[in-house]
Amino acid sequence: MKRRSIPVLAAILSLALCACGAAGEAEPAQTPAVSVSAPTPTAAPAETPVPTEPPVPAETAASRPVTPEPADGWAGTYLAFLEDNYDIFAALWPDGISGVGYIDLDLDGTPEMILFDQGASATLGAQMFDLVDGQVYCVSSVLDAAKGAFDDAHFASASVCTSYFESFRLARTADGFTFWVSSENGTMEDSWSEILRFELSQGGGALAPVSVCTQLLTVDPETGKVTEERYLVGGEPADKAAYEAAAAVYTEAPDLGYEGKGVFLWNDMQRYDTTCDGLLAMAQDAAEAYVPVA
Repeated sequence: MKRRSIPVLAAILSLALCACGAAGEAEPAQTPAVSVSAPTPTAAPAETPVPTEPPVPAETAASRPVTPEPADGWAGTYLAFLEDNYDIFAALWPDGISGVGYIDLDLDGTPEMILFDQGASATLGAQMFDLVDGQVYCVSSVLDAAKGAFDDAHFASASVCTSYFESFRLARTADGFTFWVSSENGTMEDSWSEILRFELSQGGGALAPVSVCTQLLTVDPETGKVTEERYLVGGEPADKAAYEAAAAVYTEAPDLGYEGKGVFLWNDMQRYDTTCDGLLAMAQDAAEAYVPVA
């Protein structure tokens, strides 16, 4: 919803490039000997109907989404991208990247890479990258400057503020399976919370975060009381009832229990830090921790 804007300094091009480097079969069971003597003829038994499996209820048959096989080498492609662009990351996020994880948010079989920044207020900012035709694109960021720093062919206007990989929930709605997230942030004077769903962009084949509905509150900093409430549905002004109905489609949908995985700096302070080596170590460990949707 809101982004934190910073200028992309000319220093990006002069920053020193990171010096770090890129990152039995079981014995078959013995088949028992089979007698080859001719059996004594017997009368054929009455034919017995072969039992059949009962039909699978629709709810069970479609209880999990079916995703294609991931692109070969996706983890290595993301690692190479991080190393090649470390100078840009260091300029845009001088405090460093605090977390790296992978989740297949658009259910196309290949996971997206999520990078959490250090955060500037109540929640962390999520930067999202997708792999399309062998190339990595930034598709969403809390920084407007990220649009100009990376290829912006698939850059979306929606951004996410949250603090956990597990915040991205996989649910079954009337339209099918979808990931969604509750994104929120604010100050002493105002705050907002927004539900976003994730889908494939039209014709682009890249992850597309889409705003479902938003609540905006204005608060009196002295009393802490809400002085104004505003609502958006699909980016357009709406009343509270319309906002609650749009939110319920996701918040009340059956949750499939999927838990996104990733690693943070504080998970291993000896292995991870804000250098290129530390970032690549987080990305490598996150790839090993990745759990596909199945």
